[in-house]
Amino acid sequence: MLSKYRILLLNPPGKLTYSRDYFCSKVTKTGYIEHPVDLLILSGILSEKYEISFVDAIIENLSEKKIADKIINGKFDYVIFLTGSSSFCDDSVFFRGIKSLVPGIKLIGIGDILRDSEIFLNSSWIDAVILDFTNTDIISFIEKKYESISSMYYRANKEVFLKKNVLSGNKALRVFEIPVPKHEIFLNDRYLFPFSRHPRYATVLTDFGCPFNCSFCLYCTLGFKLRSLENVAEELKYLKKLGITEIFFKDQAFGAVKSRTLDLCSIMQAIGEFSWSCFMRADSADSEILAAMKRSGCHTIMFGVESADQIILNRYNKALKAGVVQNAFELCRNEGIETLGIFMLGFPEESDASCRKTSEMPFELKCDYISLNIFVPKYETPARKWLGNKISDFDWKTGNLDQSGVLPFKSYAAIPTARIKRIKDHALIKFYLRPNYILRRLRKVKSLFELKMLFRMGFSLFSPLLESLFSWLK
Repeated sequence: MLSKYRILLLNPPGKLTYSRDYFCSKVTKTGYIEHPVDLLILSGILSEKYEISFVDAIIENLSEKKIADKIINGKFDYVIFLTGSSSFCDDSVFFRGIKSLVPGIKLIGIGDILRDSEIFLNSSWIDAVILDFTNTDIISFIEKKYESISSMYYRANKEVFLKKNVLSGNKALRVFEIPVPKHEIFLNDRYLFPFSRHPRYATVLTDFGCPFNCSFCLYCTLGFKLRSLENVAEELKYLKKLGITEIFFKDQAFGAVKSRTLDLCSIMQAIGEFSWSCFMRADSADSEILAAMKRSGCHTIMFGVESADQIILNRYNKALKAGVVQNAFELCRNEGIETLGIFMLGFPEESDASCRKTSEMPFELKCDYISLNIFVPKYETPARKWLGNKISDFDWKTGNLDQSGVLPFKSYAAIPTARIKRIKDHALIKFYLRPNYILRRLRKVKSLFELKMLFRMGFSLFSPLLESLFSWLK
């Protein structure tokens, strides 16, 4: 029998198309919206004991008033919400209003910005912050079993508690399991992933955190743990029963443990007929693992290349040699796996020359797709500490911490912001508007759905780029 408590999992409304999940906050660049994986996983954990509801105000385009009415009329005891550095200013105004309308409601947040305990301490309207959405801390909080909480900020009995357990020890041996998430309540056709080959897809997480130490990235601060493959297989079988065969693995470093990855690929082949994509480190991609991934249905891999400047890569512990990256992209081409190269401009050490060199690297690697992002000093990262007094505690109020570059951003490099933006926009125009590239993409289309996705993503990407191009020509 379920508990009396009613819980709402909420992706709040926003003025822009915010992506806030898994401690990564940005405005989407091409109009696609992914499943909020943290709320997805919590749906499985919480539904075993409580009545849960889920609302994504972003994909449903619901106003603040409609969401407020849902919260009031739904008589929820707890609202577990997403937020982030790109949207926190607006989110805090909205939730303060909810708290005034429903004083007894408990508001529990997840987001990059809330990992900073000072933000939590200065936001009295937040009752708790979830730091690891894969464990049962949230149940301990609801049941007031505070002694069982391992990693959570919360207010209880007029006191504030800051419990933060960063995973440590033997990364390869730390294993966890979760109840199968309630994917059925997240199967909304408005969720779009640019590399999906089918109208409906599911997001799956087979690990938590990241085993690597890139100092510009928040994920290295989470520690790292792996889901048991039996537990992952249970979820994949459940998805197959729901008729879902398209999977986006949101692991930050798929393939980090080679033997486990090979076993997972064998499991997927045995279950059968999956089509999928993932993030991966270039130094994890060898011919054996890529062949196994291809056999099990992998069609697209997203590689974090970051910079063409080796000095910058070494400085931020992304010590990948150019030859290793080049080899990974070549091996993918040999296997027929498409690639997305993810690059970052505006590192504090960046020069105009290194910025331009990075913008040319997608052509050298022969990427199928590219994503150009802006360096931001993310909360908790070593890079943020290095910058010290160059960072304003209120950068999130002006959108300066939006890594997508959609919002106005602040340059932490010697290069002017306008110059970084121009290099970024010019590189995207040069890459995506090549006639031979457009023809090649059209030739690869295999279904009406893929054609619609291609035009949708193209329109979302090109509209702002063409505006920039016309402004340069004036």
